[in-house]
Amino acid sequence: MAGKSQARPRRAPHIAEIGFRDIPTAVESWTLAFENDPLHRYMREGKKPSRGWLFVEGLYMRWFLFVWRRRNIMLVVEHGQSYVRATIPEHRPVSIIDRIFDWTVAVMTWTLNSVRSAEIKKRRKEIFEKLASVNERLYGDRVKNMVHIDGLATSPRSQGRGHAGALLDAVTVKADAASRATYLESSNVANTGFYESHGFRTVGEIVCGDDNPAWKEPPVVVKLMVRDIDES
Repeated sequence: MAGKSQARPRRAPHIAEIGFRDIPTAVESWTLAFENDPLHRYMREGKKPSRGWLFVEGLYMRWFLFVWRRRNIMLVVEHGQSYVRATIPEHRPVSIIDRIFDWTVAVMTWTLNSVRSAEIKKRRKEIFEKLASVNERLYGDRVKNMVHIDGLATSPRSQGRGHAGALLDAVTVKADAASRATYLESSNVANTGFYESHGFRTVGEIVCGDDNPAWKEPPVVVKLMVRDIDES
């Protein structure tokens, strides 16, 4: 009689810095992962974007990530099926090339925002102002020396395999090595437990849509979370 087979231990995912060819897959993963995200639904008035808008937004995101990876952390698993973006404090001169690239992103961002509806502009302004106010109150000048998780996404087809957790840990290991705390904003309260399991704790929150009569769904809660330096 054969003995009971034992489950194979999960193999640690291979983490790499994003390559140019990984960018389209990373953009697709971001689009699919945040399709039903509460905050993204609020910013889009609860409507599904048109194919034309998704195409334009996808082109913008590809260029944005190409520029982003020059000076910040951008790690992937399976060539972009999962990815993490993180900002590290800069204490070095910015090159002319980087300034030009930053300018192109700023122009593209302004162009996209200029064609958004008045309601979406109002909602985005609400979110950014609330986040800026609470972040200032919570962190003050300390934020200048903290690592920020700007984005973490896994394509639905690759979820449940530990990729996001491995990517998050890869960033916090770098932050610990540099003696920096790490902070993030979680746009889905369902993910709170996941972040807590990786050392983050909730230090504040904002609520969006609670005083907007045009929003017919429940108010959106965004958790502000921080992970202190692990010196063990």
